[in-house]
Amino acid sequence: MKNRKMTIIIIILASVTLLLGYMNMRDMEGVSAKDGRISFVSGSGAAELDFDEITSLPHYEFTAVEDTSSAGPSSRKFKGVLLREVLNRASITDDMIKASKKVVIKGLDGYAVALAADEILSGSSVYLAFEKDGKPLGSMKKGGSGPFQMISRTDSFSQRWCKYVTEVSIE
Repeated sequence: MKNRKMTIIIIILASVTLLLGYMNMRDMEGVSAKDGRISFVSGSGAAELDFDEITSLPHYEFTAVEDTSSAGPSSRKFKGVLLREVLNRASITDDMIKASKKVVIKGLDGYAVALAADEILSGSSVYLAFEKDGKPLGSMKKGGSGPFQMISRTDSFSQRWCKYVTEVSIE
């Protein structure tokens, strides 16, 4: 009797897990179809910018130390735009950023990073990168880390970097 109940519970849990996994996969396919588009959400509304709009902003080459779980720390050359300038392009002013408690950057893989307003406003430390070592970052489908990756140059362990950026929320 106990074994039968346990078997039924395991079957139910496995079925629910498969169903939720399938639903999540379908949601990710819809978002990844918008590759290169980022939504910007603030108290005053929302905006969406595409890859061309973002990369048309002044871009900079910079170095940052990338430290991944599969490789040790190594210095990489990136090309990207300042997150502050992208937010301004999305009609999110510096005053709106200052008034916020945090800025949350969300990735397609569910990872999110919260930054303080002063991190974004303090010069050239937070970027939306689109190239690494002279090559496009590539999408999740293609095994890349982009098309945009948020990089905080002040983070020496790359733990507050966010791949596959799809949304930036001012909270």
